[in-house]
Amino acid sequence: MIPYEFEVKDIFEKFQVPVEKSCLLTHEALKDSLGCIKGLRTPLIVKAQVRGWGRGKAGLVKSAENPEEALKVAQEFFLREFNGEKIRYVLVSERKRILREMYLSFMVSSNPPGFLLLASKHGGVDVEELSKTPGGLLKIFIDPFEGLRDYMVRTVAGYLGVPQEHIEKILRSLWQIFREYNFTLLEVNPLALTEDGVLALDRKGVIDDDASRKSSLTGIFARYFSELDELSLSAFQKGFSVVKLDGDTAVVGNGAGLTMATLDAVLEAGARPGLFLDLGGGADAERVREALLLVLKQQNISKILLNILGGITRCDEVARGVVQALSSAKPSSVKVAVRLSGFMEDEGRRILREAGLSAFDSLEEAVASLLG
Repeated sequence: MIPYEFEVKDIFEKFQVPVEKSCLLTHEALKDSLGCIKGLRTPLIVKAQVRGWGRGKAGLVKSAENPEEALKVAQEFFLREFNGEKIRYVLVSERKRILREMYLSFMVSSNPPGFLLLASKHGGVDVEELSKTPGGLLKIFIDPFEGLRDYMVRTVAGYLGVPQEHIEKILRSLWQIFREYNFTLLEVNPLALTEDGVLALDRKGVIDDDASRKSSLTGIFARYFSELDELSLSAFQKGFSVVKLDGDTAVVGNGAGLTMATLDAVLEAGARPGLFLDLGGGADAERVREALLLVLKQQNISKILLNILGGITRCDEVARGVVQALSSAKPSSVKVAVRLSGFMEDEGRRILREAGLSAFDSLEEAVASLLG
């Protein structure tokens, strides 16, 4: 889950990471926000709060010279969308005079397993490109059993050219936040050298979905859940990866790569995908049943293609789940095609045949049956 920037900023303030003074605006209370904004030093920076990256390039970060102008910009943002989602919050902050922009982040590392501390002498919207220059990005591997070590702090301070005492508190606080709040990515861009010292002026992150029941994250996840539609909320609660599209064909697979390949096959055949659902690995009959019932509730779906490669996911379990879902929902106008290949595929095909359904050996045959 991607939290809003203001939520990450609130956490930073609890851990005494230096940030700028700001006001949070909502559309409903916009007119009542002028007093708060007037308490900030001008000039100001107005930032739409979004769950994702790239808002600067989308024109959702603007400067304002006075509170009235900031309100006008905020009003404009509330009428816009980002990645199909409406803007619900706007952060108005004091605009600091930046002497130098830098970059800091912690992230989960899969190979080798552990964590990475990344630092760059460059910050801003083009940090990815600037970091490709020689010496543009410092990478330090952190062993999860050892944590952040003193020499790592010294290395980062020396690399950035910032006195250690200016960076140590920030680094240690960020590390504590990263671990305690179950971030898989925590990014400060820019970490800015200003006339008021080193400040974390823009904050982003990704929180592990499995931390949704953690007491310290209750408010953040409650806000996130309140913004989800019924499909997305149900998928989150059941652990499915779901993307709603604008077509009429649902694509269901076990594994993101397989499901994406199936989506491509559907597109190439001339059909219009309307839903992407990844069951994940090891799905049993009950999980398959829940996934199909979720798909069948979508009024735009008239065709469903299941593409299953059996391994830790048993084809007979998938078949039982399909039969149970269709017996329960009794869809009258939805075509279903199932491709089974792998562990227990013969038993899976037998279960489907006895229920009056077809199971196909190849993806091409399954797609053709839906369009025939």
